[in-house]
Amino acid sequence: MKICFFGVKISTFLCLGIPVILSNDCFGEDKTNGSIYLQAEINASTAKEQIRKAFGKYSIESPELFENNHQGFEHIQVRNDREVGPCFTFFIHRDLDGDQNKKWPKGLERQRNEIKGYQGSPSPLKAIKHEEVFYSWYLKIDSTFALTHHFCHFFQLKPVGEENSPDPIVTLSGSIRSGETHLEVRCFGETMQYLKIGNWEDCKGKWLKCECVILYAKNGKLNFSIKSLDGSITSSHRVTDFPSWNSNFSFVRPKWGIYRSLRDKHKIKNEEDRIYMNNFLIRKLKKGK
Repeated sequence: MKICFFGVKISTFLCLGIPVILSNDCFGEDKTNGSIYLQAEINASTAKEQIRKAFGKYSIESPELFENNHQGFEHIQVRNDREVGPCFTFFIHRDLDGDQNKKWPKGLERQRNEIKGYQGSPSPLKAIKHEEVFYSWYLKIDSTFALTHHFCHFFQLKPVGEENSPDPIVTLSGSIRSGETHLEVRCFGETMQYLKIGNWEDCKGKWLKCECVILYAKNGKLNFSIKSLDGSITSSHRVTDFPSWNSNFSFVRPKWGIYRSLRDKHKIKNEEDRIYMNNFLIRKLKKGK
């Protein structure tokens, strides 16, 4: 079965009742309804070229793009998946990859392979105050991917401003908490909220359709749902009075990929880990003022 998320003229998101008009292209911006969409194409250009066409020239933070990082390997590739067809494969190497050109102090080491919105990206990738934005994508975590007790994010909503916050607003993360290993949504604020999606072993090795709707405001709202294509996982969380906007923010941008701590590097069993992503859609449902 090949899932072609954008291969039709009209697609309806049943969970929200939102009609979304899309073109037949597999990557780019649809200015008629303020949408960005990205679907991997196996026989088209490289993964980097496809991502840049949709998200912008400087939208990739892969190790090989930084001179003091791991060179000579394409850390994002288009590969064929037996269930969904072409998809973006994100690689991370325990012993070779770092975080851009940054040198972290001992105990704070980390590594990153992400795609993102940034200042030069199209408008849907840059949310401002009072905007409501819909993010949707497919994710599969490799069945051998192992966690430590430290952070491992696969999705972030990260603010950008004059005083950049070190913390994101929302993440989708792997976690070991109270002796349990699971996939969870984390909401950052005065009080952290941890919203369990499912047991880690149950979430790995299967395609998950992820949907996030967030209203950016001092007292904002968040809806986050994940459903596996095989129907074995269904999880939905709603958060109200959520502080998703701060006066120091210029905009908030999404980030997808792998961003993880190396503090307990010896507990990461694989030298190479990978995740798979596809069918990205970002749409502004409500414009800011």
